[in-house]
Amino acid sequence: MDKLDPETLEKLRRGFPLHMDRQGNFSFEGDPVSHAGIVALFRTKLDASESGEVTLGLDGKWVYLEVADLPLRALRVDAPRGEREHGPQLLLDDGRRVGLEVDTLWEEPDLGLRCTVPAQASGRALAVRLLNAAAMDLSGWMEWDAQDDESRPWLVIDGRRISIPEVPPAASAS
Repeated sequence: MDKLDPETLEKLRRGFPLHMDRQGNFSFEGDPVSHAGIVALFRTKLDASESGEVTLGLDGKWVYLEVADLPLRALRVDAPRGEREHGPQLLLDDGRRVGLEVDTLWEEPDLGLRCTVPAQASGRALAVRLLNAAAMDLSGWMEWDAQDDESRPWLVIDGRRISIPEVPPAASAS
């Protein structure tokens, strides 16, 4: 079989009709993908391109995935177990248990907490939305200044007090 030229391959990857809605549900050509095994497989194969676009890859082939919100969701936040884990542990909808990288955590106005975790295949950053239950779990690591009812919470992990910005961490550094 002849190889496709890069331009044609890029068009095919961008035109593949696979989508993810705000709740993390997949659809193909507008029809829901509901088979639990397929959905679980898709979640474990999420990745990011070098430019940060969300992709889905299987057997060395990949396509861009149109995502209405973020590609992953933290369902819960758990306490560390054993000596290898430190700080809050995210329980992700792709089945992983991953330590919260606090330097990536921020509160997106009107949408809630989000952070990033490494993709399983490439290690590139994938965005994660903390669902309500996960945000409530994380509140166990938060404290508020008692004197100020309008104050923003602080995340307190291993004695370190970390502010939760309302802008992406890269934007707050500039």
